This record gives sequence, C-alpha cells and structure tokens, in this order.
Amino acid sequence: MEGTDNSIKDFFYSAVMMNTDINYKTLTDLTDNKAITNYRDLADKDLLDRIVSAPPALKPETVNRISNLSDSYIRIMDIALGYKNIADKENISVKSCLDKDYPYNWKMLSGMPKVFYFKGSYDIITRMTLNGSCAVVGSRNASKYSVYATEKICGVLGNKGITIVSGMAFGIDRSAHLASVSTPGGTVAVLAGGADNIYPPVNKDIYDAIAAQGLIVSEMPPGQKPLRQYFPSRNRLIAGLSDCTLIMEAGAVSGTLHTASFAAAQGKEVFVLPNNIYYENAWGGLKLLEDGGNVLLGPDSVIDSIARSVMYKRLGIGCRGEIPFLDKDDEFENAANVGVLRELARANPEELTDNNWKMLISDALTLKPLCADELCNITSLPFYKVSKLLTELELNGTVCQEKGKYSLTFV
Repeated sequence: MEGTDNSIKDFFYSAVMMNTDINYKTLTDLTDNKAITNYRDLADKDLLDRIVSAPPALKPETVNRISNLSDSYIRIMDIALGYKNIADKENISVKSCLDKDYPYNWKMLSGMPKVFYFKGSYDIITRMTLNGSCAVVGSRNASKYSVYATEKICGVLGNKGITIVSGMAFGIDRSAHLASVSTPGGTVAVLAGGADNIYPPVNKDIYDAIAAQGLIVSEMPPGQKPLRQYFPSRNRLIAGLSDCTLIMEAGAVSGTLHTASFAAAQGKEVFVLPNNIYYENAWGGLKLLEDGGNVLLGPDSVIDSIARSVMYKRLGIGCRGEIPFLDKDDEFENAANVGVLRELARANPEELTDNNWKMLISDALTLKPLCADELCNITSLPFYKVSKLLTELELNGTVCQEKGKYSLTFV
C-alpha cells in the first residue's frame, strides 16, 4: 500500500487500535527492531506478510498479533473506510504526530495520541502555542458561585488571547466554553467519543458554536460513542494541551481530579478555586489545596503562570522553530520538529552529535526547569555527559542554573 494516502493510513491505524490486540508495546517492539518505520506501515499488507514470514528479532506475541492483523486486513480496512466516510460526511479531519503542526504541548509529552481527529478551526492550535492555553474543569452539578467564577475568569483569560480547553461536559465545562468561545483566545473541546458525537446531547448548542468558532478534538475515531472508560484518557489530553489547569469545583470522588493529577504529573501548575468547607461538592478541590495546589484568587496569577510557559515554548522553538545555539548552516540540526532526533536517540544514540544532544536537552527544558538527574533520565545519557553538555550550554548563555535546576534563558 505504498501509494495509499496518509489519511487512509491514519484511519487504518485507529481501526487497528480499536479492533485488534495490537497495542503500544507491540508498536514499540516493531519500531525498536526496525520492522516498521512508524505506525503508518501497519497499513502495508505486503510488509505485514514479510514480518510474519521472516520476522526480525521480535517478541513472539508481536509476530502473532501482526499475523492476526494480516489475516483480518480486509475487515480492518473496511472499518477504516467506515471511519473516513463518517469523517467526510461530518467535516472531520485527521491529524498525525508525524505532521509538523501537531500540537506543540503534546509533542513534549509521552503517551499522547499518534492520531487524532478534529472539527473546526485548526488555526487555534497555532495561536494557543504562541499565546498560551488553560484547562478549566469542574463539577457537572456546579454551584452558582463556581459557575459565576468560571464565567468571569474564562472571559478575562479568553480576552487576553489565552485559549480555554475543557471537555464539553455539563456544568463547569459548558460555562468555560460559553465564556470563551467568542473571545480572541477561543476554546477547544476535547471529547471522550468521536468528534461527531455530541455528549451530553443537551450541549448541541455549544457543540455547534465551538465547531463554528473554535475547535473540537478527539483521539477516538468518528462514530465512536463516549464510553465510561474513555473519560480518564480524555482528561489526560485536556491537561496535555494546556499550560496550566483550573479546578473550579470537585467533589471527593470526581473525574475532575483525574485532570488535576495528569496536569501535576506533566509538570503543569494546578489552581483551585477556594470554596466552603461545609459544601461536599468542594471537598476534592479543598483536598488539592491541602496537598499544595495554588489558590485561584483571580486571573492574574494564572496569566503569570501561562506567560512563563509561553516564554519557555518561544525560547524552545524560536520565531521560526529554530534553537538559538545551533549552527544556522546545519539544516538537520535546525529542524523545527525534534521528533526525528528523539527517535534517533532511542534507536541509534551513538549517531547523535553533541549539538544534537544539546538540542534535545533544550527541548526538554521548554516545559519546565529540570535538574541534571532528570535530564539523565530523559536522555538516557550518563551523568558525566549531561554535566559536560550543561556546562557548555551555560557558558554560551543558553541555560542558567538556580537551586539545582536548569532552565532556558535568552541569548
């Protein structure tokens, strides 16, 4: 299937992940052993057959799963074409992690979708990369106080050009979208089902408004219903797209707390709207404050947090996607997408030059300051090597150190 359009391969990948036993471990085994270049190769029937007939050093379960995929190839392709038919009918587009305009914040994290679907204006992704974004989540049965605070704060942030990201649920999500959809920052709704599936149905009005003025995204293929098990996964995407997260209201047991956990694990700041200690639906948020969350007193501290994140991103990608310390004549090292380097570092680290490693270190520091040990874990380099590279980056003014953490600085 060498001449097949990439979008069909993306639909095929979704069909594989939704309808076969192939998972991320399978893909890692295939790519690590150079059986495939990337996930799109799964749509190549001849390649699948070659892997089965003469497998490289693959795990037995990987070979069995590829064999099963080859046997069910026609069925999986039919499912993929079904996804595409729905997408064409509903004006839904597909985006890949291999595309240059894949969301920057997702590029910086592991476990983000290789393929996702969207409806609306994709330009908002570029704007939020440059101007910042904020996740706003909370209870479906929110109090008037939390709804009022959501509307006021999201309106201010949106008018500052900051994109509001939420999950289009009833309650806080709905209020966040309504308050920001017509602002310069706009809004992004991340759905648990397919991008064509309006859930809850009562939110059709806000769905239509976001599709017309904002952006709707989902890692689920078109036509997929929003099952309960998909919501935690959806919440990780909300946190991942954003530079910080606002918890407007959350009970002791709440899906909102998943989003807060994902944001904290991703190194993002979490702000919590303070509430009445005798109001049970606020206990989850109050517990987050007890555990060290930031008190949300208004939009100013949120704007400061997002400004810091935007600064790191701009330092990382530069005005044209370039890293400032690299030789401008080296096209490979000036590549805007460092994904190629990451793959090479994983597969053949010995092929990378010191400048390549400096680029990866700089890339790792675009989200937040890190200590040398953390950079060793990210790069898999020994401490002496990371220490040498950091010293060189300090000397040329690319990074600075404070309290044992390294961060990017202006040059």
